[in-house]
Amino acid sequence: MVGKDKTRILLTLPLDLKEELKKEADGENRSLNNYILTLLLKNKK
Repeated sequence: MVGKDKTRILLTLPLDLKEELKKEADGENRSLNNYILTLLLKNKK
């Protein structure tokens, strides 16, 4: 279940980019979703 202050989106990525992001996320012991969110929030500032 998603919180009331959150929403879900569908994101289409090239397979090679997804695999690269997944490896980086695993290296930081994060889920792929959490890693992408962290990158977006860092770049927002």
